[in-house]
Amino acid sequence: MEEGEVESSSSEEETYTHEKASSTTPKEEEETLDTSATEATADPLDNLDLPAIGDLFVLCQKKTVAIVLFANTLTIVICKNQCTKYGDPPRKSTFSPAAFNAVVDLCANLPKALTQKLPLTGKLLKFKDNTGEQRGACLISKKITKQLPLLVWLHPSLIPQNLIVLTGLLEATTTADLTNDKNRLGYHLLIVSGRNTPHFYPAPDKGGIGWDNWYRNYNRSDPKINVDAQAIDRFIKTAKSVATVDLKRVYMSGWSNGAAMAVQYGLNTPNIAAVAAYAAPDPYRDIHDPCAQKPYPPYLTPFLILYNQCDVFGICTTGQAFISDLLHRYPKLIAKFLVTDVLQLFLVNPPVCIDSSLLCGAIAVI
Repeated sequence: MEEGEVESSSSEEETYTHEKASSTTPKEEEETLDTSATEATADPLDNLDLPAIGDLFVLCQKKTVAIVLFANTLTIVICKNQCTKYGDPPRKSTFSPAAFNAVVDLCANLPKALTQKLPLTGKLLKFKDNTGEQRGACLISKKITKQLPLLVWLHPSLIPQNLIVLTGLLEATTTADLTNDKNRLGYHLLIVSGRNTPHFYPAPDKGGIGWDNWYRNYNRSDPKINVDAQAIDRFIKTAKSVATVDLKRVYMSGWSNGAAMAVQYGLNTPNIAAVAAYAAPDPYRDIHDPCAQKPYPPYLTPFLILYNQCDVFGICTTGQAFISDLLHRYPKLIAKFLVTDVLQLFLVNPPVCIDSSLLCGAIAVI
């Protein structure tokens, strides 16, 4: 075993007790999104000689109906017959070491200004996913015998994991009260690293470090499961085995693309207590997703998403529509949508999403 490496245990399966979702949608429609194991459709980028005109990539053969997206200079043509039962085909990784190296650096070099004041240590976790890619995570915790909650944080796309220093989550690891018990203040913080893949976002975020929330295969019995979900599963299991984790209090959080993955993961995974995320694009029907799907989450995991009143590419508006749709179809779901008026553009309380580029200044709102 390499120095600093923590292998996940192969302990028995956990007992899943989380309440399952029950939609008001007719059963016939639900059955079209069966989550049983299936042979994954090949990625359209595989073994194709793609003609390129600027940012135009034609992926369809003749007589194939296509979905065409236009977003600034980005034009993508995706064949309808290349969409899978889980949405888009899996995003292919470039196997760049940048994502793994970033989490290694973060874990080895926690901010000195923080560690000098707080008794925190970083433990590097490693795992090879089903594609053979080396995945990494950093478990930040303090030595304590009492059980603490586990907070899993997923970074934004393009931006490395060390952006977490701007969130305040590191400082709160010893002070936050997530248990209503003053003797158990704080939490264990698990920072998971994404992969370098293509994204269905406009420039400059057409590819880079991030999360594949477009391939929605959370079937744990399928070897072609979404490998980002597989990695998160494994690192949570490992964290439980090496730290004193309160098993009833495992929380998800994230920023932007990481927020979308955190919300989607929470709705498709048992034993997640809640999700609180920032600026999540719609993880099922984002305006740039060629294989969008109506969400049918199997678990009613409570979640809250915080948005800026002015945000890029309609994130605030599409996020609000995502939550409204879920609440309409799943009346028992607890899901909240909060908008912040950071720019103080209007005396509206509570603040609302703004869809005007003129009002939002330089922020691209479409």
